[in-house]
Amino acid sequence: MWLVAAWAKAQKSPPKISVLTVDHGYRTAAAAEARQVTAWAEALGLEAHILTSLSGKPESGLQQKGRAVRYRLMTEWCRRAGADVLATAHTQEDQAETLLMRLARGSGIVGLGAMAAEGVSEDGFPIVRPFLEISRRRLRATLREAGHPWIDDPSNEDTAFERVKLRKMMPKLAEIGLTSAALARSAQRLGRAAKPLLQSSESLLKRAADLRPQGYAFVNIEEFRTEEAETRILALQELLKILGGNKHGARLSEIERLDEWIMNETSQARTLAGCRIARRSKVLVVGREPGRIAGTPVALPENGRVVWDRRYLLEWESGPKGAVIVPAGLVAGLERVDGLPAFVQASLPAIMAEGRSVGLPFSLQPPAGLTCRFLGTNLFSALA
Repeated sequence: MWLVAAWAKAQKSPPKISVLTVDHGYRTAAAAEARQVTAWAEALGLEAHILTSLSGKPESGLQQKGRAVRYRLMTEWCRRAGADVLATAHTQEDQAETLLMRLARGSGIVGLGAMAAEGVSEDGFPIVRPFLEISRRRLRATLREAGHPWIDDPSNEDTAFERVKLRKMMPKLAEIGLTSAALARSAQRLGRAAKPLLQSSESLLKRAADLRPQGYAFVNIEEFRTEEAETRILALQELLKILGGNKHGARLSEIERLDEWIMNETSQARTLAGCRIARRSKVLVVGREPGRIAGTPVALPENGRVVWDRRYLLEWESGPKGAVIVPAGLVAGLERVDGLPAFVQASLPAIMAEGRSVGLPFSLQPPAGLTCRFLGTNLFSALA
């Protein structure tokens, strides 16, 4: 914050800068700390906002879930405010710790590339990390020289967290040459090496996968097999995320086993990451696994939009009161849509009102006034 303020003052046309600090409500002292950050920001002439979460303290995965909430709150605010980019102060040590954590989990080359200086959040908002090559020690020395205080989060000393355990080990690792600088440099080089592989996997999806508007895909097996294993695995990983509506996808070891199954022509179907992968002579049919979809009815607004199963955006103008969305596989008596695989139809959103079926999007007679769009189409187009 202090460095950004100094940088802005040096510009002929300074950009508008807003400071965001998040109070998760996990600690009683956090509210006062957030107010202090706001006071410092205002003293520097910067607009400041405190963002709060109503989700409550999770019983497990505190840091991971807290991070997800934090980024969601910040990127939502940025979009509402028309911001161009979100800048974070991740340091060289953050990069090194992330690399070690991903090594421990057996990540592939893309995961080991860790954080990029320029990237996007999980929901696609631009992020910059200008201090990835700068150590915490140097940043603290800069603040001391400027006479500006800072706040240390006590959770950064809690060894119950994986990242903190690794942080405590860093001095020992440095003794054998695994310094933060060396680890961060390796992460940067791995990220650079991963770029051609990502481009190859995107090219493979463009050539081999035919995405249908209903939210499933045909994959040409012969075309898929022409690429090297790493490219195939990355392509599968992305395809399952898109079709399953799961941004985290499957573990790398599971994707590797799926790739072996495709290459070795064994059984006719597999399931993974919320998807069903069925073999049809020369193609794979990949789509959402119906049995993994929550059967709880989701209200469809009379005039509004709703996202269903993280995959479809539905909007109805002047629909019937009390309409709900359920998986089509739970609705008895629905006519089969010609040419649509049975498991794909079962995974579509069906509209019910007053206990009876009102219609099925993508059928020959979809409900009047209803629009239904598969959200993965834009993601797939960007890849292809």
